[in-house]
Amino acid sequence: MPSQINFLSQKTIDSTTSPDELLSILLSNRQISDPDSFFNPAYPNFDFNFQPLVELIKSSKNILIYGDYDVDGITATAILWQSLYKKGLNVTPFIPNRESDGYGFRSQSFLNFENQKDSKFDLIITVDNGIVAIDEFSKLLSVRPDIKIIVSDHHEPDSRFDQLKSLVSHVFHSTSTSGAGLSWFLAKQFNDDADLGLAALGAVADMMPLLGLNRSLVVHGLKQLKLNPSPGIRKLMDISRIKLDELSAYHLGFMLGPRINAVGRLSDPTDALRLLCSPNLQTASKYAKVLDEYNRDRQSLQADSLALAENITSDNLSSDKLIFVADKSYHPGIIGLIAGRLTEKYYLPAIAISQNGEVAKGSCRSIPELNIIEALRQFSDLFVDLGGHAGAAGFSIKDENIPILKQKLTEYINSKLNGQHLTPHLDVDAPMSLSAVSVQNYNEIQKLAPFGLANPEPLFYFPNIQIRQKRLVGATGDHLSLNLVDTTTPSVLDTLARRGGTCSAIAFKQGQLFDQIQPDQIVNLIASLSVNIWNNRSTPQLIIKEIIPTN
Repeated sequence: MPSQINFLSQKTIDSTTSPDELLSILLSNRQISDPDSFFNPAYPNFDFNFQPLVELIKSSKNILIYGDYDVDGITATAILWQSLYKKGLNVTPFIPNRESDGYGFRSQSFLNFENQKDSKFDLIITVDNGIVAIDEFSKLLSVRPDIKIIVSDHHEPDSRFDQLKSLVSHVFHSTSTSGAGLSWFLAKQFNDDADLGLAALGAVADMMPLLGLNRSLVVHGLKQLKLNPSPGIRKLMDISRIKLDELSAYHLGFMLGPRINAVGRLSDPTDALRLLCSPNLQTASKYAKVLDEYNRDRQSLQADSLALAENITSDNLSSDKLIFVADKSYHPGIIGLIAGRLTEKYYLPAIAISQNGEVAKGSCRSIPELNIIEALRQFSDLFVDLGGHAGAAGFSIKDENIPILKQKLTEYINSKLNGQHLTPHLDVDAPMSLSAVSVQNYNEIQKLAPFGLANPEPLFYFPNIQIRQKRLVGATGDHLSLNLVDTTTPSVLDTLARRGGTCSAIAFKQGQLFDQIQPDQIVNLIASLSVNIWNNRSTPQLIIKEIIPTN
């Protein structure tokens, strides 16, 4: 869907704009009032009274860490388990299975695992879950009244938060960072060398805003990963073809994260935990290959299911403000990806449901105009369980209740969004001339990294650009490569770094546009700056996000 462009600055950036001036515009666009702390964030710190938690953990004889099957939950489990284990405590990690255990803490899953281990635990520490598990904790305490529970979670609590605090031993809760971030702060109380790199990975993969506390975690976490990556991260980077000195938040979120997520989507997520906690490169290599294979399977399964979902959606588009798809063929591990792609394509909240047996699994993604977890909680009596954020949520529901949910939720969302003009907004930092596309300006922009939610990589608007050449690139011709010239800029201002006054550009995954644009055509572009390195020579290029015909 074409985006509505929101210019954060109207000042055109060209060859006369100094690097300091460019940086000043970008900082102002992000409303960063303290550049010093932004560019040099302090080492992460969290103001919390950890002493009661530490005393309970140290006094416990047999501890279980109850994690989650996504990247944030797995990294949170790995961080805390390694720190407590190195401290000499008797501690066991548990990652629930998406299909057999479901989302969040389950008393029966805990009891089954305890029986399997033939070991009684006297303390449970949840990481990245537990904040809405009041009913499950009540079930457990009814049969094990002696067990202690620490909840460490960053998700939104429901209206029974005070009841939770009176039910369990301690609650370590904050929505300001990820589950892995909270786990790292707790782990630091036992081990100064707690794995900050994994905390950075969890924060980026869980789409936390990369400002303030999370920026501090990721900046310092990336430094640790580059200096001393664990065997598991080292081998996962190798198989992902990531160079250690080039590691960035992008690689964490879009290359390492999906491989860790994939095994939790399709199989036993404990293999991802085994990778992250591998004691040597040989063991790590084994599990890195496992994760990479599952990621390939996930990609294939996702493509097939998404094609089916898009066919269903396009055939049934109406005036409703909710996309709702359910099918027996959807694997429960990829319904979140399906919902996300549908929301991205149609700019509407989307729900995808995997109908397997009497209880189905659902995943939701939303747009800024609608708090999806708030909407779902209007009908909490229909769900077996429910949890999530304003932008994403998950649930289990009896198959027979799906039609009722669809009807009631559609009516509610239609009412909520009635009269709103739903168009995706694309924030563009400023107009830019091709004369400003230089290695120097690219390097200046990189001072804002790491990029992510709330601190996106800067985008610029390039008006009246002429396409000189076009070609398809990539193994299957998925990407569109262009050679461009700026019709508004005199050739004398063209930088020498762009050979012959032209600028190269690439539009990833936009090969389908090849037949829609022609040489000598004038277009407007939205793009970010990048650098292409070949034979040790760096030349600037554009990474195109959107191509807009001038008519």
